[in-house]
Amino acid sequence: MSSSSERTLTTTTISSPNTHPNSLPSAHHFQSLKFTHRNYLYWKTQIIPFLRGQRLLGFIDGTRPCPSPVIELPASSPADAASVVANPEHEAWIEQDASILSLLISSISEEVMYLTLGQTTSHAVWLAAETALGSSSQVRCLNLMGQFQALRQGDSSTPEYLVLSI
Repeated sequence: MSSSSERTLTTTTISSPNTHPNSLPSAHHFQSLKFTHRNYLYWKTQIIPFLRGQRLLGFIDGTRPCPSPVIELPASSPADAASVVANPEHEAWIEQDASILSLLISSISEEVMYLTLGQTTSHAVWLAAETALGSSSQVRCLNLMGQFQALRQGDSSTPEYLVLSI
């Protein structure tokens, strides 16, 4: 009896951001950890480069706001009234933001899922997470770094002890 192994490679084509929203079906492969109360900075560190690489960071940081749902077309003559039509960029933005929102929600643990309640855009979820845990995580990180730097082993500082240990 012989055995064989197969390897399947799946590729995702992402179109230009100006023509059609990006597809994020394989985005979950880029999320190695779920966002909890204790790891906001690590979670943020894995999400930002992925979204930047897909040219989608503007959705969560607010620099790519939702376009108006309608466009006002000027009148063709002074006697005609201006007309209002649906803005196709608005619908494309809504679809793309929903994909990003889904990506963010799927990367959040149940313990902090309450941050997403009532939020309808990826930017709103991002702000809720950053407001609730961003500053406390940064303060905790800086505090731990300060504690580490203040550690002493006998009469040696941390850097001295580490050099002597090698």
